[in-house]
Order: sequence, then C-alpha cells, then structure tokens
Amino acid sequence: MTIVADRATFLPAEPVGLAFEPPLDEDQTLIVWRLAEEVLRVPLAAGTSSVDLGTLPLGGYGVSVGEQTSAFDVLADPFDRPRYGFVVAMTEDVDRDALSRYYRRLHLNVAQFYDWAYRHSVLVAPQDSYVDPLGQVRTLTGVNAIARALTDGGTAPLAYTAVYGVGHDEEADWRDSLLLRADGEAYRFGDDFLLIVDPAGEKWMPHYLEQLATVIEKTALVGFHLDQYGWPKFARRTDGSVVDLTESFVTLLGAIRERLPKARFIFNNVNDFPTYATAVTPQDATYIEVWDPHSGLGDLGALATKARSYRPEHPPILSAYLSCYSDGDEHRANNAARLVMASIFSHGASHLLLGESSNVLVHAYYPNNRAIGAESVDMFVRWYDFLVRYGDLLMHPEQVDVTEEFTGGVNDEFVFESDSGVRFSTKAEPGTVWTRVVRTSHGFVVHLINLVAQTETVWDATKNDPVPLSGLRLRYIAPTADPVAYSADPDGHPGLRPIAIVHDEQTGEVDRLSGAQASVLLDLPTLGTWTVLYFPSAG
Repeated sequence: MTIVADRATFLPAEPVGLAFEPPLDEDQTLIVWRLAEEVLRVPLAAGTSSVDLGTLPLGGYGVSVGEQTSAFDVLADPFDRPRYGFVVAMTEDVDRDALSRYYRRLHLNVAQFYDWAYRHSVLVAPQDSYVDPLGQVRTLTGVNAIARALTDGGTAPLAYTAVYGVGHDEEADWRDSLLLRADGEAYRFGDDFLLIVDPAGEKWMPHYLEQLATVIEKTALVGFHLDQYGWPKFARRTDGSVVDLTESFVTLLGAIRERLPKARFIFNNVNDFPTYATAVTPQDATYIEVWDPHSGLGDLGALATKARSYRPEHPPILSAYLSCYSDGDEHRANNAARLVMASIFSHGASHLLLGESSNVLVHAYYPNNRAIGAESVDMFVRWYDFLVRYGDLLMHPEQVDVTEEFTGGVNDEFVFESDSGVRFSTKAEPGTVWTRVVRTSHGFVVHLINLVAQTETVWDATKNDPVPLSGLRLRYIAPTADPVAYSADPDGHPGLRPIAIVHDEQTGEVDRLSGAQASVLLDLPTLGTWTVLYFPSAG
C-alpha cells in the first residue's frame, strides 16, 4: 500500500487529504507526527481509499499507517521550502496523472518547464503546435494542460527562459544590444545558435518584460526560471561602454518584480555567480547551478550555507546534475545521490534532480535525462518524505552552524567515540563520519554522514555501499541532568516517530577544557548513510 498526498504542499486553508493505493485491506490506525510529538490519531476501516485530516498548523508532518509511511507539509507559501522538479515532455499525450502523482509522492512543489518556449526572444508561439529552437515538438495545449495538472496538485509551474539570448538569425535586429568580447566579436552560445545581449539594455529589457507578461497572460504557467550561462561577467556594448553583468542582472530582476508583482521567479546563479548580489533581490528562491571547482560534497554544504547567509528565509536550491547515472550502475549512482542529498539537506537546502514521471537529471540540457527503476524511485520517496517530515529542523530559517565551536578538536560539547576506531571529522573527508552541529529554536540538530567506505568525496561520482556503523557513542555535555534525544534516518521509517535515545545514567567528567563539566553517554543507533540527532531540550 502506498500513501499519496493530494498536494505536494498544502496551504494553511487547505484540508490535508491522503489517498491509499490500493484501499486498506484491514482496519488500521493512521498516526500523524510532528517532530517527536504525536498530533493526530485516526481509525481507518478496511476498504478506506482516502482520508481528510482537515486543516493543520504550519509545519512538516510524518504519517504512518501500520508499517507504511509518508509525509506532508503545510506552508504559507511553497517557496518557503521549495522542492524543485523538471518537465521536458510537453504534448497532449503526456500522462498527466502519472506526472502529478510522481510530483505529489516526492512533494515537488515547484516545476521547471524546460525549453518550452517558441523562441528565446519570442516566448509564446503564434500557433498551438510548434517546434522549439532545438527541434522538439511542443503544443501550447499540452504545456497548459500539464501546468494545470501540476497546479491542481500543489506544484507551481515555471517557464524556463534565458534572460539575454536571441537567435543567431536575429543579429541585425539586436546589433546595438549585443555583448562583445575584447576583440569586438559578439558573445555566442553554441555554434550559430544564440547571441547574448545586455539583459538590462534599454531596448532588450522592455521587450523581454513584455514577453514575460505575455506568458503570464496567455498560458497556465505562473512564473519563470530565469537562466544565464555564467559568462561573460563583464563585456562591452557596441557603443564601447563596459557592462557589469552583475549589475544588469540585479536591475532586470527588480524590473521583473515591478512589472509582474504576482509572478513567481527564480534566477540561476551559475556556479554561485553572482549569488551575493541576486539573493537579496525580490525573487522567490535562491538557486545555484553547481559546477567545478565546487566538486566535493563539502562544497555543496558550503554553497548552501553561504547562500543562506545572504537570505536566511530562502532555503537554497542546488542543481547538481548527476552524470554518474549515465554510467550504467544505478545502484552505485543511488549511493552517490544519497550522499549528495545528505550533504545538501543537512545544510538547509534542496536539490534539483528529479522530474518527469521517474527521471533524474544527468546533464545541463534537461532532455538528456535518465529514467530510473521502481526501487530507486522508492528510495527517493523515502528521502523526500524525510526532508518534508523533518523540514521544521532541516529548513529552519534561523539555523546557525556551530559545528566547529561545539565538536571536534578541543570542543567537548559533542564528543563522538567508537570502539572500532571510526574517525570523526567536521569536514567531508573520505574514510570518516562527517559531523555537523546546528542550533535552531527547536533545539540542537546533529548530522552524521557516513563516508567511511568512500575513497573520495567527489559528488558526481558513483559511490561504494556505506558500511553500517554500530557501536558509536556520543558524549554530550547537556544543560539538564536528564536530556532528551532522538534519532532519525531517511532509510529507516521516515514517517514514524524518531527513535528516542536513552542515555547512560552514569556521568563522567570530561577533560579540563570543559571546566570539569559532566557529560552523559548516548549509545547511537547504527549509522547507514545519514543520521539526524535531535536534542529538543536545548538550543
């Protein structure tokens, strides 16, 4: 039996509906959890196919019916905790029910409609059926039907558009707006494909704003994924003036918000350029497409942490394409995806990877995606259930990373131990357990990511199976004599109550740097890929 929410995210006034596929074959009890608290218990009779839980307060919730688990969240705005997916097939024959179900199972509440447009400079086609600039067949009827199906399921459909691209055959029309290299040649994207113009140019920007307005007026798309290519960062115009693309992007984003105050939009900070300037503009999410030299798992965490520092209320989205799914070993690619998700989710961000009806991104050109098997889909469902269920901790807007003040080195507050010689590190180092300590208003949250079996930490590379680690302990200087602690694991039961960790009643003095404080000893559950420890009594 599978539990599927009616919506990817529920708004405060929307009753929470869950469907059971197939209907229950016996009487059951549905339990709803929020963090470690049971908030609802509903008896269900055999034959029940759905349930209405009514409206619930803002937050993330876990659901269990017997051994089956799921999750849902109630948000004032889906962009408070965006979970981004992609759509590339856009004709009437797309199975919209399957697409919507997949998005709702994974709680993907924002969707990027990739390369849906008629042309880069003319977004909406003059007729229903058309071919996009790269030869893909599209229909406006199909685009709108898919957008409405996703909207009905709580997902915001966004139209992909490049903010400064014009067709090679339009060079004469935009000559005065072109961006030029130092040698006077125009910047081009691809061979004879696109030319690049100043996104804030006096001719281009009014034209582009009207194109965006036409999309909102004439389609079911509710906003935009605004793309750039990461270069140039500076260029010349035909009049000799130098254009700082950072300034042009900021100007354009402000103009879009002024022209379309209700539209939703996200700007692509390619390889973190220029997040420092665009994160604070009036867009709806902070989005970073990740490339070298941000090649390691630790780099993913650092990008997320830096992006949050610019705008804490925006949980960042990282697009880290896993080309390793093209290597043919889906199991090892899933191991990589787990570590990527653990790295990103533990740093308060989400990951653009999944979309269509069961596909993963392997390339920056989204039609080059890969279908995955049912077992892989089930794995991602567990992990996204976990992200939603524990969103109050993982996506907390005021979280503070206190790792290197509380654990490792001379720090005594959280000291990890192992009889088998497991090494712990505050860095993402191969052969170690990567530890992170975060302070939130809900309490301390500690992340343990298992890298012991790995010989490298490149995020886009297949990975070894994690070695399950038992016999791990935590010596914790608690603010109370009887601290409460919980453990949760996305490969365990994501919807169930977190496991209570019982501490050793014996306390022992830690070293002199702690001022002779007493600690409690916690025996930790077996560590798979990622374990989250939650200490609600302190923070």
